[in-house]
Amino acid sequence: MPFLLLAAMTTADCAFAHHSFAPHFDSSKPVRISGEVTEFEQRNPHAYLHIAAVDENGQTREYVCESHGVTQLTRNGISPSMLTPGTEVTVTGSQARRDPYACFFDTVELADGRVLNVNGPSGRGPTVAAPPGAAVAGSGRAAAASGPPRTDIYGTWMLVPANRPTSGPQPMMDFLTPAGQAAVAAYDPFVDDPTYRCDPVAIRRVWFAPGTPLAIRREGDRVILKHEWMDVERIVHLDLDSHPADGPRSSLGHSIGHFEGDTLVIETANYSEGVLSQYVEMPGQPTRGLLHSDALTSTERLRFDTATQQLELTIELSDPVFFTRDFDPVSARYAPSTLEIEPFNCRPENPDHSLKE
Repeated sequence: MPFLLLAAMTTADCAFAHHSFAPHFDSSKPVRISGEVTEFEQRNPHAYLHIAAVDENGQTREYVCESHGVTQLTRNGISPSMLTPGTEVTVTGSQARRDPYACFFDTVELADGRVLNVNGPSGRGPTVAAPPGAAVAGSGRAAAASGPPRTDIYGTWMLVPANRPTSGPQPMMDFLTPAGQAAVAAYDPFVDDPTYRCDPVAIRRVWFAPGTPLAIRREGDRVILKHEWMDVERIVHLDLDSHPADGPRSSLGHSIGHFEGDTLVIETANYSEGVLSQYVEMPGQPTRGLLHSDALTSTERLRFDTATQQLELTIELSDPVFFTRDFDPVSARYAPSTLEIEPFNCRPENPDHSLKE
């Protein structure tokens, strides 16, 4: 069966676990591609399936369809062994905006009739877990039992879906200083996206990485935040009350913390100049990004809600160099998870998705 551009097919789920979907793919142009696998690039943060298929003109072409990273696909039931060269497949998804022979795939149909969704059997990502009888507020799907009830912030967690936009309008674009405007003007999201070089982008991006677990543990005077996304490991120093004045700067900064009752308060500074939102889409304007200066500071508050058995997070940001006011707080919730954190092993890529040498 050749490539088909379908008139009606829902692809809403594809954005659930894939960051910055809309700038690259058009969900109003669903596609169905049937052909033979020529290559499956088993990579993080994105995997690429190459399919030899007949196009609308009767010519055999290679289509390259992107999806979640190989770790997430494997966890959701689509393993590399299913997509070896020569395998006959049909994929459905959304056409790329800039390449008629590229797409994002959200389902794979195999020759034996199985239809696999990149977000798992439910089509909504890995099932979040909660203790027996515990409510999972806002999860939108059933929870799986995970042993005795939890009592604190420690353990492994999974982001509860909340339909957060991964691109689109960004209100803080209206509050840029001249320095912030200049930084935004110099940024090309289709070339300068930090994930191309395996940079985790920013703490907000790390916390909101969908479909990947995180683990929190305490070691003496340190709290360790381990995220599967980009193999991030943050250390929160509980024995310090200030940041080193001449310390190194990075996209994730330097963190100190203290407890206010049962809430862990994390204060982070020593950021390098970087990106907060990789893609910002405003009506009638080119796609841009939201950047921050090295004066950025952040405050995270983490607490455990015993009633819902969920972790609650609030993030506050301030950057007086690039913005004329502070950011509005953002929040998220995390459910207990039994998933193991797997090595992410991101591989740097070029803007055309070829691997960097």
